Amino acid sequence: MNLTPIKIVVDDIKTIKIQWASNVAKEGIDTLAKEIKNQKFKSEKEFDTFLKQAIVILKQARATEPMLFNWLKYCLANYKTLLAKKTDLKTMTMKLFQACKNYLGDIEREEALRPLIWARLIKKHMNIMTHCHSSSVIKLLVTAHKQDKDIHVYNTETRPLYQWRRTSQELIKAGVTDTMITDDAAPFFVDNLYESDTHIDMLIIGSDAIKMDGSIYNKIGSFGLALAARHSKIPVYIVGSLNKVDTENNVKIEQRSGKELRPEAPKWLRILNYAFDMVPAKFITGIITEYGIIKPQDIKKAVKKHCPWMVK
Repeated sequence: MNLTPIKIVVDDIKTIKIQWASNVAKEGIDTLAKEIKNQKFKSEKEFDTFLKQAIVILKQARATEPMLFNWLKYCLANYKTLLAKKTDLKTMTMKLFQACKNYLGDIEREEALRPLIWARLIKKHMNIMTHCHSSSVIKLLVTAHKQDKDIHVYNTETRPLYQWRRTSQELIKAGVTDTMITDDAAPFFVDNLYESDTHIDMLIIGSDAIKMDGSIYNKIGSFGLALAARHSKIPVYIVGSLNKVDTENNVKIEQRSGKELRPEAPKWLRILNYAFDMVPAKFITGIITEYGIIKPQDIKKAVKKHCPWMVK
């Protein structure tokens, strides 16, 4: 029994070598699937120990990764079903491996579906604000560009890791007109009532987690942008799979090391470095999921309908 590959992927998640919710879930799922398939377990007891320990380790990756946590719940539910059927070890590992691969396939299918759902919202010549880096948001914006919507995207620098560099690089490579705004200026820039140089038509951001009440967690700075958008009655759309819903209300705001902000800070200086914040449901116009655009107040009902295994 070897848990080292699981520990390596968790360490890569903690140190941000692997980032963004979908990538975290994919790497966690793929790594566990490979180990289930490739390791030679001597007994059902050894496999049971491996699987349960691997799940505990993966749950320690980050506090705001319900997409990964929900998959672990799904994996464990499949395992319990196979145990109840008294499935032999070889068949059990094969079926769990296949369940992992099917789940990965579902994630990829929903990522392909969302841009087509969202593109209906976009009109020609829209000015669209986004924040941080989200591969799902990038796909939506590029899809609108390919449909000749001639959009102009404005994105934040996203301190302290400056994820805007990847966002801008991918948008410009795809031919999308892009302008970067400093984090401090972004909420003022978005507010159409007080900043009149550029009229913003829509705010669209990703989500690391979705609460059952329709609120969402995302990169720090999202709250201020959504608040400014709400003040100007600008639609706020969130991109997020139902697999990101935190059905057990376990997600906590992660605080990262102050050294990310000031490596040589004086010893007496305390630095608060929030990695995420929360956007309340009342700020949000709709959440773009694989099942269509869902109103925040309908998230709980949608989870129960489409992902009943996520709810106890």
